[in-house]
Amino acid sequence: MENKKSPMFTELRSKDELPKSILLRFFYAGVSIDTLSDDIRRILVINLFAIVGVFFTFPLGVSSLLQGKTLLGLFLIFIALLCVVNYLILRYTHNHILSGGLIIYPLYILMLYLFYSGGVDGTGHTWMYCVPAIALFLNGMKRGLIEVGLFTLALVFIMFFSSAEFHAYDYPVSLKLRVLMSFFVVIFLSSIYEYSMSRYNEDLKDISQKLKLAAETDALTGLLNRRGMQQRLEVSTFNTIHLLLADVDYFKTVNDEYGHDVGDYVLSELSRLITESMPENSSASRWGGEEFLLAMCNVSGQEAYEFAEVLRKKVEAHEFVYAEFSFHITLSFGVATSADDVSLNKALKQADNRLYSAKRAGRNQTCRAEIKSPHVD
Repeated sequence: MENKKSPMFTELRSKDELPKSILLRFFYAGVSIDTLSDDIRRILVINLFAIVGVFFTFPLGVSSLLQGKTLLGLFLIFIALLCVVNYLILRYTHNHILSGGLIIYPLYILMLYLFYSGGVDGTGHTWMYCVPAIALFLNGMKRGLIEVGLFTLALVFIMFFSSAEFHAYDYPVSLKLRVLMSFFVVIFLSSIYEYSMSRYNEDLKDISQKLKLAAETDALTGLLNRRGMQQRLEVSTFNTIHLLLADVDYFKTVNDEYGHDVGDYVLSELSRLITESMPENSSASRWGGEEFLLAMCNVSGQEAYEFAEVLRKKVEAHEFVYAEFSFHITLSFGVATSADDVSLNKALKQADNRLYSAKRAGRNQTCRAEIKSPHVD
């Protein structure tokens, strides 16, 4: 089948679009971006943070070395190299969980060190405000808040109870308290944002699932519709699939004699009988109108035929009761098999032909081979 992609991400054909394609692949670490899932979104954010980390920490590291702050300079350069390694890990493994850990835990250590040492001219504490948003995004609300809480306790210890180099700058207590208070505000706002985004994504997933279900399900019977069944058949891992195409005999007469409400009831009741009869590794669908397509796997052709016969007799014996109406209906079946030497489309056509043969032979029967007859009943 032809692989249809969103126009934004199709193979580029003009020279003007080539730089854009390269840039997108770079930012998304080479992953396919036909569908922007949560995992792909995380890969993008982690990769962007790694890129920013390289451009910020490497120059700052070099600057620190030139100022004689050897330990700080080497640590910042190490973080820059770690960001480069992180990009390569994302590029070749797409493991955003591992990459997220390589981002957030060195970040904790770097921020605590900058706070402890004072950084350049006592400005180390100004970098810590990026921690809450990144921690909550990478680790989620619960784990993120626990880790940020522990990080905050470490800051409080360094600020008030240690002999850190930070104290050499002689910051007043009022400034320290305001730094903590502003950090708490950033934690609070980051939590609200992450919570709202999580709820939004959950709602979006729920809506997407409902829309997918609606697109694949027949509203009247609750069975798969034609599209839903075709998708199931196309992705099936079974080499052999037995197709049972059933049609309600004289359904037009039911509609004409009792009304369309009764016709809808018949289809709904039939779907119930079919559903409660279906074995494992099988699917049922309303193929169209009064036709039903059943797909059976992990059984023999004889077993599929026998199941069709059992279901046909079950429907024949069932009394359909709607308001003051009581009546019986019958089904005709055409049975075919899709296997290595018979494509799915060919098997569907065979099932349809055999259903027609069952109709011509008098209805209320199961046909496994076309029956040539000069008349149509």
